[in-house]
Amino acid sequence: MNFYDDFQFDDFQNIIAMIFKSVVSKLNRYIYVGVLLFLLLLTIPALFEDSYEPFVVLFSIHFLVILFFVWCFKSTYYEILNSDLHWKSGPFYGKIDITKINKIEYHKGIYVPTLCKPALSHRGLIITFNKYDDIYISPEKQQEFITKLQALNPNITFKNSPYVE
Repeated sequence: MNFYDDFQFDDFQNIIAMIFKSVVSKLNRYIYVGVLLFLLLLTIPALFEDSYEPFVVLFSIHFLVILFFVWCFKSTYYEILNSDLHWKSGPFYGKIDITKINKIEYHKGIYVPTLCKPALSHRGLIITFNKYDDIYISPEKQQEFITKLQALNPNITFKNSPYVE
């Protein structure tokens, strides 16, 4: 007896899953590349030290920071799974019950008035959920993302959205 003998398609019929990657703005790309180049340039003076230890220490620290940036850059996405919105950015992740979402606000600008920002763009969505919680995200297909959320929770209000009238 194996897994396939017990598999019932009806058990998985109600699963709704969609993954939305984070859009990366040009400004953020320039900032990330600038930070990475700056870290590499900070390592160069250590090459001229009498000992190789400062170079190894600096290079190791900078390499770990660069790996962290690349990890966040490559693994930021949002997934709608059943009635939950899952988000992940590098080592950070979370889950939001879509039925608890109150408001979605379109935001454009470098300053984002929220603490949680698993996004790679300065154009995105501020999602307010529960009573005072919010998160800033930047899905690639924002209109499709909003439509999916609205289908699961028609009580969501929209503010400043170019997609919803």
